[in-house]
Amino acid sequence: MLMRALAIVFNAFPVRWQRRFLTAAHDRFLVGVVGIGIDPQGRVLLARHRFGAPEWRFLGGFLEKRERVQDALAREVREETGLEIEVGPLLEVVTGYRWQRVELIFAYRIVGGREALSDELLELRAFDPTDLPNVRADQRGLVERHAAAAAAWARARG
Repeated sequence: MLMRALAIVFNAFPVRWQRRFLTAAHDRFLVGVVGIGIDPQGRVLLARHRFGAPEWRFLGGFLEKRERVQDALAREVREETGLEIEVGPLLEVVTGYRWQRVELIFAYRIVGGREALSDELLELRAFDPTDLPNVRADQRGLVERHAAAAAAWARARG
């Protein structure tokens, strides 16, 4: 009964006010996109970033307002490496435990461009999924769970 009454009151407001109520009532969080990049030999692309922990990590970043998640990943990879990619299937969605974020993990493959690392990156290399360097533990798990599927998708596409 109470929910019905609340719904009647809520629905009486214009949509712009409904959105304001929902925004005020919910926590805010970041949405990030990262990718398991696969090269033609089936190796996983990893980068050493200038900022943050020294381990090798995936490429990616955060969404900008009104940006499609696939476009955000392609933009981040292009900005950081100069490479053009084809974004593949969504492999997993994870949530942050230290700060509020949702991260979408996609497969991707390089389809063009020329490597030109931004100031954010120290190095970009491809590694055999069974012989990874010092990789963040959470991303090592993602490689273990999804590298074979990402490589199969990349082989089928190219």
